[in-house]
Amino acid sequence: MQKITISNVKSAEFTTTNLNEFFEPGKEHKRSFEYQKSAVSNPFTAGTGKLSVCFYTLQPGKANYPYHYHLGSEEVFYIISGSGTLKTPDGDKPVSQGDVIVMPANESGAHMLINTSNAPLVYLDVDTVDLTAPEAAVYPDSRKVMIWKNELRKAFKLSDEANYLEGE
Repeated sequence: MQKITISNVKSAEFTTTNLNEFFEPGKEHKRSFEYQKSAVSNPFTAGTGKLSVCFYTLQPGKANYPYHYHLGSEEVFYIISGSGTLKTPDGDKPVSQGDVIVMPANESGAHMLINTSNAPLVYLDVDTVDLTAPEAAVYPDSRKVMIWKNELRKAFKLSDEANYLEGE
């Protein structure tokens, strides 16, 4: 049974993740996807719960993830401090301290947060999680889809679509 959790972000341990180095070490990329993150509530590691609650810090010039939208998880960002740009299907939107951004689980919720300022951008990220189902995200710019559940994490070009009965 899941219990009430109380955490203090001031004493939370933050880890740095550089997606560029994680997925393609040594390769040059158009943008740097790097962040510091503290997972206050993580159903993926706890094995229980429906909310992922994380604090992120983006340094100047960094982005959180490539432009994408989820097919299963809704997501909310609350900008605690700093400012930046949110890439959306309706164009780039300035965001700053106090802004709450709600992203539905569909193509109208596509997003990428970029720190375009000279100071750190700190935000709270809350996601809905369904541990019983795989999750998928679509990346409109690169025309990819990524599917994951537990240790399985695979990305495919949308152009690689196969007929459902092919090879059966």
